[in-house]
Amino acid sequence: MRKTDIRVKRTYEVLTNALFSLLKEKNFDDISVLEICSAAEVHRATFYKHFVDKYDFLNACINMKLSSLVFDEIEKPYSPHTLKANCMIMIERVYNFIEINRDIFVCVCKDNCSLAFNNTLSEAISNFIAEQIRTMPDLKQRLGEEVFMISNFYAGAIVGLVKWWITQDEPCTVKYLLDYSEFHINEICN
Repeated sequence: MRKTDIRVKRTYEVLTNALFSLLKEKNFDDISVLEICSAAEVHRATFYKHFVDKYDFLNACINMKLSSLVFDEIEKPYSPHTLKANCMIMIERVYNFIEINRDIFVCVCKDNCSLAFNNTLSEAISNFIAEQIRTMPDLKQRLGEEVFMISNFYAGAIVGLVKWWITQDEPCTVKYLLDYSEFHINEICN
């Protein structure tokens, strides 16, 4: 695996921080590459060396931020009960992660930014659920091709709920969201 140069990591970090800071002040569509670079004190040539345009950069920022949301160490299910528990662990991590990074995701969920957020988070959740189902031979056989449909259905529901939660002025607690989600996740396990 090739290591990333520390200068490149630092450049990505200052550019990302600049973008998220600017998003608190204005809509993404109104932010130019020049503004991002000025705020980050990075030359535009350096920006374009790494990114095609500001949309490519936005996708990279969201991917970098969401990449710290990891589900790899959650055990493989051996029963429907374990599957439910694993899904709830994953959902709790998503809600807590979003809550900790709320100010960033509030900005990201505005305007054209939300599509990249939706796609990245939805794919991570869908892949997790599908992989969990696939490790249970009986359930995988019973569901067949519907594994993809089910995993995308639940991913869409979770991402939709997260987006609703982020955009509320007085959001409910993570505990409330978890209780709500647990009630509805039972269907996948029954």
